[in-house]
Amino acid sequence: MLTDEGLEVIAETGKISRGGIQDYAEIRKIQRVRGELLNPTFKAKITFMADAVVFNMACVNMFPDNQYIVIYVDETNQRIIIEPCLSTERDSLKFATFKDKRNVPRRCTARLFCSMIYSMMGWNRTARYRIMAIHQPLGSKQVIVFNLDECLQVFTKMITSDDGMRKRSTILNMPEEWEGRYGHTQEELDAKNSLDTIKSLITVDNYTGERYANPIEAKLPTPEELIHSPYGGIRIKPKEADDNG
Repeated sequence: MLTDEGLEVIAETGKISRGGIQDYAEIRKIQRVRGELLNPTFKAKITFMADAVVFNMACVNMFPDNQYIVIYVDETNQRIIIEPCLSTERDSLKFATFKDKRNVPRRCTARLFCSMIYSMMGWNRTARYRIMAIHQPLGSKQVIVFNLDECLQVFTKMITSDDGMRKRSTILNMPEEWEGRYGHTQEELDAKNSLDTIKSLITVDNYTGERYANPIEAKLPTPEELIHSPYGGIRIKPKEADDNG
C-alpha cells in the first residue's frame, strides 16, 4: 500500500500492508456474520413451539401501530411472511396486546398451524425453534420474512450443580449448513431474501387448517377495491333493473 506521499506502509508482521478496500463491491462478495452468532437478545425474531408461536418485543416494534397480522406460508422456499392487518380480517392473528401505552408480545396458541410447520420442516416436537426476522418494505406494504431453514434449535433442561442447587440450562443447536461459515455474502442474502410478489403464497386458516393461495402485492388498493369485503368495505348492491326496461 502506498501513502499519499508514495511511501509503502509496513505492517507489524513486516509485510506490506494491504490497506483498506478499493470498492464497496468487495464487501458484497465476503461473508457477513450472522446475527445469531452475535448477541441476538434484542434482535427481532419468532419462536416456534409445538403448540404456540411468540414474536419478541423487537419484532412487535416493527409494526408499532398494529396488534393483528396475517401469516403467509411459502412452502417452496421454506419461509413464512407476516403482514399487519385489521382485526376484522378473516385470517387475522393477534400477535401483540396493548399494555402500558405500547404493544407487547403475546403467546399465540396455534396447535394446528405449529403442527403443520413442524411436519413441513421435520422438526423435533420437544424443541423450540428461533428464527430471525427480515423486515422488507414493499412499496406501500410492510412485511416481515422468516426463513424457517435458518433457525436455532433450543432445548431447555434442569441441571443439578455440585452444591445441590437446580437451575435451568439452555442448549442451542445450529443447522449443519452453518458449520465452517460465518454467514452469507450480501449477494447470497439478496437472492435468498428477495420476495417474489407475483407468486401466490399459501395462507393457513388458524382454526380449520384450510390452505389457500393469497398473493401479496406491493400496491395500494384501488377505490373500487376499497368498497369490497376483502378490504373490510361494503359491497354495493347492484341496482335492480327498471320494470319497464
